[in-house]
Amino acid sequence: MPQQQIDDREVNEPWLTLPLALSPEAERLTGADFAPMLYVAAEQRYIKLSPGAARLVDALDGGTTAAEILAGVSGDGDPGLAARRRDAVLRTLDSLRRAGAFTLARGTGATSAVPGWRRRLAQPPRVRFTSGIGALVARPAALVARHPRASRIVLAALALASLALCLAGGLRFARPSAVVWPVVAAAILFEVAVHELAHATVCRVYGIRAREAGVMLWGWFLPLAYVDCTDIYRLPGRRPRILVALAGPYVDLVAAGAFAAVALTGSGAAAGTAWVVFLSLVLMLARNLTPLLPTDGYHALEAATGELNLRRRAWRQLRAAPRTRRERVYAAYAAITAAYTVAMVALVLIELRAVVRLLG
Repeated sequence: MPQQQIDDREVNEPWLTLPLALSPEAERLTGADFAPMLYVAAEQRYIKLSPGAARLVDALDGGTTAAEILAGVSGDGDPGLAARRRDAVLRTLDSLRRAGAFTLARGTGATSAVPGWRRRLAQPPRVRFTSGIGALVARPAALVARHPRASRIVLAALALASLALCLAGGLRFARPSAVVWPVVAAAILFEVAVHELAHATVCRVYGIRAREAGVMLWGWFLPLAYVDCTDIYRLPGRRPRILVALAGPYVDLVAAGAFAAVALTGSGAAAGTAWVVFLSLVLMLARNLTPLLPTDGYHALEAATGELNLRRRAWRQLRAAPRTRRERVYAAYAAITAAYTVAMVALVLIELRAVVRLLG
């Protein structure tokens, strides 16, 4: 879910004398947690605005220049306060300009403060399987929207039953004696596809479209399936965003319960194959719910706490010298995230080695 917090950028002067107006491709809206936001269509990106930035955007009339706006900033008789306020306004305007929010060309009078290699590194390669998945989720979304109470009861009962089956499977897990590996691969791939469709379905229930689906290399190393639910930031309430994030793990839980049932009641290769898929799905569920990687658990945590760009803020505080309690919490989160990421990479390498041995 790509969202950018207004941050500090280097400022260059020539654009300051040009009239400022909101770009036709920039939509002003009230989004997550009823916060003011901009959506820049050319970038397909949401920008969270501080209250001051929102007032600046709302005051743009297409005839006022940045220099005139800065000239009107006062410090209530305090020259130092006036200078700090002008600096804050200048940085905000420049950051919005660089994001493409104004009618000015994005590169007018300045070059990006972020090196090209860093921008490319922050955009891992991805393969888009579809640019629109609305047709696939329209019917289930309509069914849930038409019968919300019955849907909640059925889904809750299914979750409880699946949880019970997973617990029973964990207690009675037996090492499989025969496994049909092509079936394991097909079952996991199918479950991953349904997992991503679940995110899109809940988006559709709340009137939000999922833009695309595909596979990306997170960190340029770990392949992850994804569905682009960027427009979820248009929903002001936290509960819908939490449900969108948890829709995928819900599918993981139900699928794990189903394969646990097959493993517990079957025998031979059918039971062995079901045990392997069950264990894989339980591990997948645990990883998806961990809020230390940009997975479903992380997005649910952001939605539940009202935090935006938690990882980016945390990494900044880790590099800086945290002073307040909040900043120390951010820094601690970043440190734990770094350690967990290293452990996950090591675990993936160990798993790949085990798979190679099994196949060899």
